[in-house]
Amino acid sequence: MLNIPYVSLRNNKTDKVLIFTKITFYVVFVIFCLFVVRYQYFLLDYINWGDEAETVVAVKMMSSGMKLYSEIFNHHGPLTFLPGLLVEKFIGVDIRGHRVIIAFFQILALISVCKAQYLTSNFQRIVAFVCCAVIVIICFPEGFGHTYQYQTLAGIMLTIVLSIYVIPAILNSQKLTSTSVFLGGVLLSSLPFLAITYLPVAGLLYIAALRKSFAKYLVVGTVLGVFVNLSFLGYFGSFAGFWAFHIYLNAEILPEYTGLQPGWMLITTAIQALTSDFSHLFALLFILNGAFILSKSELKFPWRTCFVIAGLCSLLIRGPGFHGMPFFYATLPFIPFILSGIDDKSRSHIYITIGVMFLCIVKLSLVMPGDKFKITSNPVATENSQSEFSILVKEFTEKDDKIIAYSFQTPEYIVSNRLPASGYFFYLPWQAKYNENPKFGVSIDPCKQISEGRPKVMLLDKWLVWDRYPWESYASCIQNIADKNYWQVPGKPYYIRKDLFATGDYFASNNRTMAPSPVLHKGGSIPLKLKDRLRQTSNTKKIDGIGVLFGTYMRTNSGVARLVLKSIEGKTFNFDFSLSQLSDNRYKYFSLDEGSYVAGEIESITGDGVSTWESNGATLGTLTCLKYYYSDGTVDLTPGCPII
Repeated sequence: MLNIPYVSLRNNKTDKVLIFTKITFYVVFVIFCLFVVRYQYFLLDYINWGDEAETVVAVKMMSSGMKLYSEIFNHHGPLTFLPGLLVEKFIGVDIRGHRVIIAFFQILALISVCKAQYLTSNFQRIVAFVCCAVIVIICFPEGFGHTYQYQTLAGIMLTIVLSIYVIPAILNSQKLTSTSVFLGGVLLSSLPFLAITYLPVAGLLYIAALRKSFAKYLVVGTVLGVFVNLSFLGYFGSFAGFWAFHIYLNAEILPEYTGLQPGWMLITTAIQALTSDFSHLFALLFILNGAFILSKSELKFPWRTCFVIAGLCSLLIRGPGFHGMPFFYATLPFIPFILSGIDDKSRSHIYITIGVMFLCIVKLSLVMPGDKFKITSNPVATENSQSEFSILVKEFTEKDDKIIAYSFQTPEYIVSNRLPASGYFFYLPWQAKYNENPKFGVSIDPCKQISEGRPKVMLLDKWLVWDRYPWESYASCIQNIADKNYWQVPGKPYYIRKDLFATGDYFASNNRTMAPSPVLHKGGSIPLKLKDRLRQTSNTKKIDGIGVLFGTYMRTNSGVARLVLKSIEGKTFNFDFSLSQLSDNRYKYFSLDEGSYVAGEIESITGDGVSTWESNGATLGTLTCLKYYYSDGTVDLTPGCPII
């Protein structure tokens, strides 16, 4: 009897330690979630990805009223654009806004995994959430798994449908609900509308999970999914265009360039991808581990499990890399099978889990060397960011003007905040090949659209596609238009319409060098050296603005200076400005009264320390880098100086 109180006290102490351990676990989990949110915030701006920009630009074109496939070229399935279009119809957002939607879908996927039948306690569900969240936000972004593209959407849909429907249907169909079966039908029938290459996995999973007792709910979900997708395609797109671009071009023309032939070659590609590196093998082991457990639920030959494995492997028929991202997403629902042995009554299990979460928190905190730099060094294209081309676009165009960014410079449309001037808003060899023999009455002629639309500014980078297909082989007509009607900015792939310039002198002068003028001293001045031709031009065209290219020597200079201009009539005009507002190696714009100006200088009032840039050459001598704005809307620049 003396031992009874001792045992009771010992058990009581053990219970208190266990309770304290669990409280610690939940506190650490909350901290982990906060760092997940913070890390996800950084991911919204991580990696500038052309394929994602392609999707967003297409969505913005659709939002403006253009029809997908008939007026807008795209390889991808129509469902790719549905989430983005819904967002654009309510609020115009940049790429980061669309990534918020992807992050929301990822949360739904994680919740679906945590509700797996194989998880029997909240402790196991939390551990599953931690494991899956770390994989999704740390590992998947390396394959662009956080971006708005059809591969990411397919992966998320597969994660959800496997978790709520397919795996439960094989493991224990008695626990299925009509809602999960209905949603399973909607998601599986929608997968091929992201890409026709997902038809095999959708079909195999559909058959693997089919249960007679729930067939009516599956049929209703399937019919609804097909109806919604076809309605979306019919209203916002074109059935003929879908067959022309998504089916015919991808199946008949694109393989000639990619080398990925249909048929048995696709199976070979999938097998090679499965064994291509450790990550694919590791993901396959996750799936096989779950498959072994699933197969125990089948009394005879485990054909349902085999169909699931075959379907998931078919996700790699386009090879590894970002095309195979859905395969990695599809491994998430199999993680609960590994965690089913974790016991929330075991302090050692809780200790280990707390330790793992601490390690994850350290990684998510971005304190490890190079982590913060990596996630912030390649920001995504936004309307608030700038590129050299976008500065040029905003200089020469208005908000409603359209531009061209070829061959595949889709982020430039986002940064410039301009829509494309052609339904072929990027241009690659297989598009030119399709136009040689268009199908189903669907044809988009970029040469005609550019000739008629006359965009003021174009970017033509003349990409040698995959080091095999030169620009001239697929875009000669576009280059002919550019050569005839546009000036090319010296040394740049930028083209500006000829009628926007008062003269062509800027584009004809070569072999000039730039140097800064003597530094402005207090009480001193810097003369503006004008070109004779510009003086004559200013006599016939009235100037209403001027830009002066300043150098600040990478510092902020204090004080005030004055631009002094003399008109052809001999009048003097003064324009005071703050030196602290100057940007290094950028033009400072001055709005002028409409007139003819023939001389000028920069005078020091209270400031100093800046220079103007000058262009030097044998024929024209030394000239100040100036940009002239004329009242008829044309501009001119000092030869040899930067255009922006």
